[in-house]
Amino acid sequence: MMNAQLSAQFEQQIALKKQSYTAAQRELLTKVLDEKYKDLSVSEKLKSNLNSLKEAHTFTITTGHQLCFMTGPLYFIYKILHVIKLSEDLNNTFPNEHFVPVYWMASEDHDFEEIRSFLLFGQKWTWESSQKGAVGQFDTNDLQPLLQALSEKFQNQADSEIHHLIENFKTPNYGSGFFEFVHELFSVYGLVVIDADNKQLKESAWPIWEKDLYTNAIHNAVIDQTQALKDQGLNTPIESKESNLFILDIGKRERIEKTGQIQFEKVHSFQLSPNVVLRPLYQEWILPNLAYIGGPSEIAYWQQLPLAFETLALPFPLTLQRAGGILLQEKDVELIQKLGFEKQDFLADKAALKERYLKQAGDQEPNYGQLDEFWSGYKSFFLNIVTEELPQEKRMIEAELTRIQKQTEALEEKFEKMRKAKFDKALKQIEQLSERIQPKGQLQERTSNLLSFCPDGALSDRIASIYEQLDPYKQEKQWFVVS
Repeated sequence: MMNAQLSAQFEQQIALKKQSYTAAQRELLTKVLDEKYKDLSVSEKLKSNLNSLKEAHTFTITTGHQLCFMTGPLYFIYKILHVIKLSEDLNNTFPNEHFVPVYWMASEDHDFEEIRSFLLFGQKWTWESSQKGAVGQFDTNDLQPLLQALSEKFQNQADSEIHHLIENFKTPNYGSGFFEFVHELFSVYGLVVIDADNKQLKESAWPIWEKDLYTNAIHNAVIDQTQALKDQGLNTPIESKESNLFILDIGKRERIEKTGQIQFEKVHSFQLSPNVVLRPLYQEWILPNLAYIGGPSEIAYWQQLPLAFETLALPFPLTLQRAGGILLQEKDVELIQKLGFEKQDFLADKAALKERYLKQAGDQEPNYGQLDEFWSGYKSFFLNIVTEELPQEKRMIEAELTRIQKQTEALEEKFEKMRKAKFDKALKQIEQLSERIQPKGQLQERTSNLLSFCPDGALSDRIASIYEQLDPYKQEKQWFVVS
């Protein structure tokens, strides 16, 4: 449940956005969205949200991310579900307003290396391509072999959802395929997906592009804000350039350099592409947005931008950290309990976990010390008698006692190996669980893909389960359990 402080902050943001967001901006946005969705099947909830965006009392809650193949790491899912759950709670908190969750596609991002691979069942799957430029504009011809291999991976689940989702990527370009892919997964929750690489939207943002091209106002504002944050010892992950715009074309994304007089008439507005500094301003320009949900590094660079927003008289949105979590299957939880652990125990080093398990199991170990005491007394008994009555046989008796003792020690060793073998399975299970929760010692949400938890290929079922469990206000890592 939303606390009073956050509720007051949203109330303030609503008032600010009502003053700054014009009817013309809203009309353009909804016109673009209507065109984008006209040929798609939409859920009743999404249809309601799209219609509601035409009304002055409707606002958005937004997250953004790169176009990671097959959703990429788990936190992509968490981000989207966070804005959905938060929007739903806001609708309850402010019944006179309406709130719509939005996923902003970073289709103009050029970091192909970041999105081309994902991990599935411990195996790295990679899209091999030599294409350059904005990933949203990539054609999907060289993606088809990977899609075919993925389809074959789930060939025993011929009717599963994954095969249907793969069909979305048989489109002219990756951006349109990804749009439809995310739409299919989240339409039922009313999520609006926006690809801002749109001629009309970019032309409407001319005041932003103009200020960046012909003045240093935005650049200087970011520098000032950054220095203020550095003086406080805070993280500042981005660096502003004198020009924060690129020229976008098929196969290229080139920064505009301010060298002498810019001949801007040679470039159309829709060919421009904002960098990490301008993208948030562009987002808040075209959306009736109140809050951005992002990861720690995203929130950090947003804090470098408030003064830049002031140069455009744009309200700076609330910036809230996304939900984070660890995903397990029900069988994993059952196994953890069977091994005598709690889920959080697996956040420790796996070697330490194994040691702890063996130590716990060792509480029932045979008391080999008793055997040692027995042998000490046994040898003393015979040797004392021999020394007194048959001293000439002492060497022979000692040899025989040594032989018997070695046989017994061999039996003890064999028995102990048999005992340890009993724990090998458990130790392997600890290894597997640790790798599942912290793959190669890294955060699961940054490395693992949802499909690894969907042996049946049914992503929607797992998403629905995470949706039910996710708390948008919980700051610590959450545990999500799916079937």
